[in-house]
Amino acid sequence: MKLSIITLTYNHLDYTKKFIESLYKYTKDFELIIVDNGSTDGTREYLKTLSGIKLILNDNNLGFSKGNNQGLEIAEGEYIGFLNNDILLYPNWFEELEKVFQKENVGFVSPRHINPHYDNTNEKHYIDFFRKNFSYKNAYEKNFDECVFSCVVTRKSVIDNIGNFDENFTPAFFEDNDLKYRAIEAGYEVLVVNTVCFFHFGSITSADKDYNLLKNRKYYFSKHPFAEYLTIAAEERDVYKFVAYDMKKFPLSFIYYIYVIWKKIIRRLNKLKKVIKK
Repeated sequence: MKLSIITLTYNHLDYTKKFIESLYKYTKDFELIIVDNGSTDGTREYLKTLSGIKLILNDNNLGFSKGNNQGLEIAEGEYIGFLNNDILLYPNWFEELEKVFQKENVGFVSPRHINPHYDNTNEKHYIDFFRKNFSYKNAYEKNFDECVFSCVVTRKSVIDNIGNFDENFTPAFFEDNDLKYRAIEAGYEVLVVNTVCFFHFGSITSADKDYNLLKNRKYYFSKHPFAEYLTIAAEERDVYKFVAYDMKKFPLSFIYYIYVIWKKIIRRLNKLKKVIKK
């Protein structure tokens, strides 16, 4: 099995049906793992009618991290895809992402994100909309923010290396940034592919829940003090550099560079200790 797709559901059956139809239309050679977090609108009954899927039914909403970790426990694919149930896919989306894994040391990679709230399109026209309106110089690029866990792919070996979702991020938000940051610290790239997209209805499940956004954000930055530097735009980085220069302080880029080097040294020392113990 090449690809294991893990999808969480929590009510909103209509969106789940559209997602599954799109998934089987545009994806080959995969297993589908669905973790339902206590739906009460008929979603569970519908999922039980689907053949050939792996289904986990939780009595309560255990959150995004816990649900995905449950899926990871039974995933058998070389690649792991974390896909929301409120998205629609694009022809050959996975094949285009897989090409990047053959060229780069990839931690996580996403297709381009098409959102009706931002891009003024809809589910019937998103494929044509992307083909006509989006053109990029490169087939893929580094982009921490645009690599989103609404639709993201990694290798099983990456998860084995950096670890599963941190379940302290509960019920949801910032657990994806935490995984991406951990991947970068381990030497992987976080990328977005410019040749394919996915359509995201957006915040369908999270709109009616309290997801402890501020609490999770605080916890995220307590784990990764330099993480905010990865999320600011390039032009903002230049502004910070000039401000730092005017105030006769080290540029943020230099501080971050030293921090990354230090982390690499620590990782290598830890590996050396393991070798010596053996």
